[in-house]
Amino acid sequence: MIDWLAEKFHIGGPLVMASITAVLLLALAITIERCYRYWIQYDLSNTAGFMAAIQKMIMNNSIENAIRMCKRARPKLLPYVLSEGLKRANNSAEEIDNAIHHASLSVIPKINKLIGILGTLANVATLLGLLGTIFGLMKSFGGAATATGAQKQTILAEGISEALTATSYGLSAALFCILMHGLLTMKQQAIVAEIQKNSAKLTDILFTRSIKIKGYREK
Repeated sequence: MIDWLAEKFHIGGPLVMASITAVLLLALAITIERCYRYWIQYDLSNTAGFMAAIQKMIMNNSIENAIRMCKRARPKLLPYVLSEGLKRANNSAEEIDNAIHHASLSVIPKINKLIGILGTLANVATLLGLLGTIFGLMKSFGGAATATGAQKQTILAEGISEALTATSYGLSAALFCILMHGLLTMKQQAIVAEIQKNSAKLTDILFTRSIKIKGYREK
């Protein structure tokens, strides 16, 4: 396997192939880091159950318990946003909305981080592959111009092989970047949507609680 890879690197041009490999490794590192953040660190595994527990505590007027539950769930992002709203449970609806909005703005950059780089890396890998194609053709036609007979055919074949090897490797790396970019973007949007939906739900729950408390006071 190593010998085969070394042969392909030699055929495709060491400089271009090494550059594409560097792009591919960077894309792989970003993908691993984002997968860890999205699926393990940031996202809740049971959002519905978590929200049901929070709602029950709020309606039982156990705001402190709800805040503690959110703190225990960190570094998940949704509990952090919810805790900021819960800290202002006895304030006006506008103050609660502002607190949740500011908390959301502070976590969204963490979710969006590094994703755009994958799209750039896809373009870079493609361009490096095309650069390898040009180098291969330059080598092919430049050498063929001064060669004759069988030697000319050998030089042409080697140049075309270099061009195609570099192009295929660059396109393969670009396809990986594009695929990971699409997959991670879907998860990114799902996390943001989950935060927005449940933040709005928390506001509604706290509003319902305030009406309930106001009704008790009037009695």
